[in-house]
Amino acid sequence: MFETKKTLIVVYKDELLMNQLKKLIETHDDGDETVVGTKDDSINVVSWTEKVWLGNKKAGNIQGKILFLGEIKGTDKLIPVIDTKFDECGVKYGWAGNQAVLYVDPDALINRDGYDKFLVKLSYLPVPSFLKVEKENIVVNPEEDTEAKSSEETMDEKDNKKVPVFLNVVKNVFENSANVIEKVRKHVAIKSEELFRNKALMKRQMLFYGVVHLYTDGLKYFMEI
Repeated sequence: MFETKKTLIVVYKDELLMNQLKKLIETHDDGDETVVGTKDDSINVVSWTEKVWLGNKKAGNIQGKILFLGEIKGTDKLIPVIDTKFDECGVKYGWAGNQAVLYVDPDALINRDGYDKFLVKLSYLPVPSFLKVEKENIVVNPEEDTEAKSSEETMDEKDNKKVPVFLNVVKNVFENSANVIEKVRKHVAIKSEELFRNKALMKRQMLFYGVVHLYTDGLKYFMEI
C-alpha cells in the first residue's frame, strides 16, 4: 500500500539553499531498517520565492506545512512564538503549528575562535565546497600530507584492502577525536581569515549548516505534528 506524500511548502530567497534541502529530502538514503532524515518518498516539496509566498498569503491560498528559509518578510512576527528545536553556533530553527523557520544570528560568530570551530563542523557536512575549507586542505597529520595527496587510496593494515583516504580520516577522528579536532581547528584558523571578514558568506554558511541539521534531526518531527 502506497503512502500519500505530505506537501511541504519551502519559502526561500536563496535558490541554492532551497535546492540543497530538496536534494536531501529527495535522495534515497534510507537503509532496510533505518531512516535517514525524512522517510524516502514521503514529502513533496513545493518551492516558493518570497514574492510568490506573499502573493498566495494575500489571496489566502495557503494549505499544508510551510518552512521559511532565512529572512523572509513576516518571519519576524513568527520567530518570537516558535518552539526552538535547534540552537547551535547562532543557527536556529523551530516551529509553531504548521509554520517552521530556519534563521541565523551572525553575531553569535563574531569571535574568531568560535567561527573557526564552526568551520570545522561545517567541513564534515554535505554542503557546496565553496562554503567551507576544502577537506583536502585540512591536514590531520602534516607529516603524512604529502603521501595522502599523492594517492586517493591507502592500505588498511588489518585486512589489506584498499580504502579511500577520507575513511581513514574519519576513523582517526573517532579514535583520536580530541587531538584530531584540535589539529583541524588550527589548520582551519589559518584558512578562515578571508571567510571571517565576508559576513554575507558567513550568513550563507550558517544557513546551509542549519538546513543539513534540520533535515537529519528535525524535519520529520515537524511533518508529523
